[in-house]
Amino acid sequence: MQDHKLSTGVRISAEASAPADLDDVCRWLVDSRSNPVRINGGDLPALGHESRLALDLPITAPRAVLCALYLLEDVDAGGCLLAGQLRFVARPSGPGIKLSFNGRTAMAMSAEVVRHQAHHITRQLVELIAETIRRPPSLAPLLASHEGALKPA
Repeated sequence: MQDHKLSTGVRISAEASAPADLDDVCRWLVDSRSNPVRINGGDLPALGHESRLALDLPITAPRAVLCALYLLEDVDAGGCLLAGQLRFVARPSGPGIKLSFNGRTAMAMSAEVVRHQAHHITRQLVELIAETIRRPPSLAPLLASHEGALKPA
């Protein structure tokens, strides 16, 4: 008889900085929530295929914003690849924010090749989010035509 233990996934985290403020972050989160974000395979080379970013409503504080983040496969069933907490903290000493993600790989990311790349995928995802926050929503269709840009689904 086979042992069917539930996998808790690989614990992952990553950080980045962005030249944005918490108002930019809130606008980006609300826009991304109402317009699901598709990520091209070239945006996350460590993953190598299309995916979708799902975000929960942000929770705000005077110097921070939190929200749940789910990276989903870009298929009808949309199996979850990564799940965790995305945190944005304003820098007390100057402009900009620190962005961090803490979470786990999910069941859909159980293949050994992908599990070994989970830390790289997470780092690339956080850096991609940091680069994208300050892009005005009106530029989204234009940016979608460029390689390496996040685009609405």
